[in-house]
Amino acid sequence: MSVNNNEIYALCKDINYEYLKVGNEQQELVRVDNYMQGADALLDDAISRNNFAVADSFYPGLRMDITDAYIIQLVRNLQHVIQDFFKLDLRKIKKAVSKYSIVTFSPENLKLMQRIPHFDAPTRNSLAVIHYLSDAPNSGTSLYRHRKTGFEYIDQLRIENYTQNLQLQFDDPSKHPSGYIHESNETYEEIASHNAVYNRLLMYRGSSLHSGIIKPDYNFDPSPETGRLTVTSFIEFS
Repeated sequence: MSVNNNEIYALCKDINYEYLKVGNEQQELVRVDNYMQGADALLDDAISRNNFAVADSFYPGLRMDITDAYIIQLVRNLQHVIQDFFKLDLRKIKKAVSKYSIVTFSPENLKLMQRIPHFDAPTRNSLAVIHYLSDAPNSGTSLYRHRKTGFEYIDQLRIENYTQNLQLQFDDPSKHPSGYIHESNETYEEIASHNAVYNRLLMYRGSSLHSGIIKPDYNFDPSPETGRLTVTSFIEFS
């Protein structure tokens, strides 16, 4: 079935929503299991096209375009979550993009900002979404707290303070983490963790400090058929 066919985006009959507020700052996160009926069609599309290229962002791996129908239907499917839980107005969406994504960078090839939790945009009016198209028990997504500041999200009021603290903490390259963050360390505390499960979707604010879970036994497989394939999305509101 074509990935432009709206039928593949129909919600599964056994879909399950879990609404969470995590950490000291009660960061909103929604976990959706058994999300959409056509997950297999998306997987087949990624495998058949397999035109991945190194991401032109800080994402530590490969990305490939996905039809605009995906993000359009995602917003429609989850409009009640966006409006009622995150309190964001669908009429004020100013940017919405999705990409197939696979983490492939080995730890020694990471830049500093890929070794620590990050935020997608310094605004509470944004959402990050990850839709797993693979089962990867040694992977997933975690949210974090920066220990020194106590920040669990970064907005315009916090970004200068946070950036200054990072510069002081990591001014010496010998203090840089050795690879992907896993669980907690002396700089960041993990406040939520969710494993990669096929057809699971996570939605949280783009300002939340977060990181992919890439454990030491992760195999960095670049194949969409056997690797850590996801669809990552970003939605920004005015």
